[in-house]
Amino acid sequence: MSIKDANMIGASVKIKRSAHPYAKIQWKKASQLFERLPVQEKDQGTRPAMKEILHFLAAVGVVGMVIAFPPIITGVAAFVRLGKRDYRSWGMRRALHQLAKQHYVTIKVLPDGSTTVRITKQGMMRALSYQVNSMQIFPQKKWDGRWRVVIFDIEEKHRRLRDIFRMRLVQLGLFRLQESVFVSPYPCFDEIEFLRELYGVAFSAKYLLVQNIEDDQVLRSHFELPTS
Repeated sequence: MSIKDANMIGASVKIKRSAHPYAKIQWKKASQLFERLPVQEKDQGTRPAMKEILHFLAAVGVVGMVIAFPPIITGVAAFVRLGKRDYRSWGMRRALHQLAKQHYVTIKVLPDGSTTVRITKQGMMRALSYQVNSMQIFPQKKWDGRWRVVIFDIEEKHRRLRDIFRMRLVQLGLFRLQESVFVSPYPCFDEIEFLRELYGVAFSAKYLLVQNIEDDQVLRSHFELPTS
């Protein structure tokens, strides 16, 4: 193998490694995205889910989240609060240290005994993956008769990004009406806004609220809606 061939292979490996769809997202923008959609919290219990912690940390960004752990008192069940839920102090510590081992967070104990936890870039990408994988569109109890239409025109040079965006729309349950036209009868603006900001296609993807779609029987059948 020539030096030129080896350099070309090395260059292609670097490209593949840096091709993570969230790698270039702005930190501040990512934090704002997490403020828009609520976290799915567990009931009060022993320890929070790791994705729950990452969601809260992603929302505060580089500032970090300060946790005041109560002193350890024998025979007393000490709790700490995360969002609107209380978790056992030891369970929270264990969850945080597990995240630190995976390089998703950094932990710093302050002189006053409180602990500052900050999410890393690796943790932010993991939190984004959790968020997009768990997003759902919930059907209305009674359909309002309007269609939500997502149209986009993403250039061929961004084909991989376009394919990922299209895949996420399908995952959310939108119906593929045309190559770059997806439809849902249910409100989904927040979810679509999250996706288009996340993937940097805010100017290429539009959300339309439509009263009528010609020959919509296929759509009604797909979503099990009353026929007109």
